[in-house]
Amino acid sequence: MHESDGYTLGVADPGMADTLYEAMMHVWQLLPDKDLFSVGSLTPDWVRERITTSGFGIVARSPAGELAGMMIVCFPGPDEDNLGYDLGMPEEALPAVALMDTAAVLPEHRGHGLEYRMFRFGEERLAGTAYRWLLCTISPRNAASLRSAEKAGYTVLMTKEKYGGHLRHILCKPINGASLADLPPIPMTTE
Repeated sequence: MHESDGYTLGVADPGMADTLYEAMMHVWQLLPDKDLFSVGSLTPDWVRERITTSGFGIVARSPAGELAGMMIVCFPGPDEDNLGYDLGMPEEALPAVALMDTAAVLPEHRGHGLEYRMFRFGEERLAGTAYRWLLCTISPRNAASLRSAEKAGYTVLMTKEKYGGHLRHILCKPINGASLADLPPIPMTTE
């Protein structure tokens, strides 16, 4: 468990799936621009599966112990969700991809660097594992999330339409000895 300015980070308990889903939907409902955060096919079952069998959840708690933010980290393997396909990664590299898939910080807890901290917490949990590529998508108009990811060491590699036509940056952070130079050439322009 990490602690800073009274906020703590930890791994989500599998029984928290419904709570995490509700937090994501609450954040999405409050957004004036719904394009900033894609909730597409998210369901409580999707969250439950990701935090129990194909990844883990990260929770940020306020000094009072209430849920302040969350992030889902997924291990997509060869599934079509693997952003490595978008980047032209060879088939043998796909099992080494982890997706920093979904992040949400409740409005009353913004301004404490929680998304950045969750990126770092996820990376620390994956240090020394077989995962070499942390990938995520962020709307080009979501300046706060983009700042958090870039501060955590992520680099925009591509911008394209994802999730039913929503424009997204695909960002990457190599870990565990990987380097961006290990990737195939990637077009930097929007498709």
